[in-house]
Amino acid sequence: MKSTWNLVGMALWAIVLIYGIWMVHDMRVRRIKLIVTEKRNFSWRNLGKSTLELVVFLVAFIAMAKVTFFQDVNQLSKSAVNTSYQFEPLVIDSDGDHSYYVQVKNAGNKRPIQQYTYLVNGEKYHVDSLNATIVMGKHNTNVQSSAYDWDQKQLDHLDTRYQKAWVGTVTTTYKKTFLNGIGLHAGRQANRFSLIRIPDKSFMNTEN
Repeated sequence: MKSTWNLVGMALWAIVLIYGIWMVHDMRVRRIKLIVTEKRNFSWRNLGKSTLELVVFLVAFIAMAKVTFFQDVNQLSKSAVNTSYQFEPLVIDSDGDHSYYVQVKNAGNKRPIQQYTYLVNGEKYHVDSLNATIVMGKHNTNVQSSAYDWDQKQLDHLDTRYQKAWVGTVTTTYKKTFLNGIGLHAGRQANRFSLIRIPDKSFMNTEN
């Protein structure tokens, strides 16, 4: 668990599930009582109570599901997340015949995805095109990477210092707060994106 604030979300989920179990039990008990005491299977009063209980459960369940599973980090305010930027120089790698900064492998059947492999500080990193992009040539950003708040002066400095061969990683993490704890997100990573910068296409090795 990344933060004790997530206990708030766990407690709320427990309450919702316990209420759901109680709701089913209460509906069953009232129906049996209706059959035994009034010799009938239906009453508008019983239907009204059951409908109200069900509406309360659905509202609570949908609200919890939305903040837990379908929360869009891009719609949160900056006060809810921490964003950090890290930059490292790329290291030349080789397959024996070709030296390169990044290896690109095509993958995915139903949805074409590219997998990128690059070397930094003696360690290989693997990312895919859903969470990374490769930029080459004159410009050090592209349309996909421009969604993030890069410091252009810093990127230009990196181009000069590392000869246009570096990787920048932006990481967004949920802050450890009560509101983030409701969705079980407090302290957890929300998003990670890598900007892989190479001089030109000759420093990229492509595999099908």
